[in-house]
Order: sequence, then C-alpha cells, then structure tokens
Amino acid sequence: MDRLVLSDAPTPLPMEEQHMDIAQLDQAFRVIDANRNGFVTLAEIRSALAGREIPLDAGSLDTAFGELDKDGDGRLTHAEFSGFQMEPYKSSVGTTLAKLAA
Repeated sequence: MDRLVLSDAPTPLPMEEQHMDIAQLDQAFRVIDANRNGFVTLAEIRSALAGREIPLDAGSLDTAFGELDKDGDGRLTHAEFSGFQMEPYKSSVGTTLAKLAA
C-alpha cells in the first residue's frame, strides 16, 4: 500500500533557477563592492541601490544586514552576503539586490 505524505516544506527551486539566483547575487556583490576590498558595507549597498534608483525598505535592509553580519564588524564578506539568497531575506532584500546584476 502506498502512503501519501503531506509536507509543509517548500518545493525546492529547479537547479537552473538556483544557479541564476547565485549568479545574480555574485554579480550584485561585485557591483556593490565598488572599492574592491572584498567586503560590502550598509552604506555601499544603499549607494548602489540609490545609483540605480532601486527602492528598498530601509528597515528591512538594516535588519537583514545586522543579522547576516555574523562578526558584527559592520561589513559583509562574500560568504555573509550570500545569506541574502536564503529565506527570510531572499523574498524581501535578496530579490531586490539581485536587480543590481542587471
């Protein structure tokens, strides 16, 4: 007898969509890291968004940045920045930051 298992777990994205998200966020990191020091600050993110006239709720950005800045140094490494591709940040901040890759 077959069993039907119901799950509330989200359906994973197809691999090609996952790669697209990763590639977009990698490109966004490079755009934001204008001084090429390997880190991005909140000011750099805001400047990059403003320069492209991409709106983003400042409170959402501040909260996400603070939570992803694991060592509390006020800047995100590429590894920390990649957290924007995960929920709960992806649907709010990450998707907006990916627009910088366009």
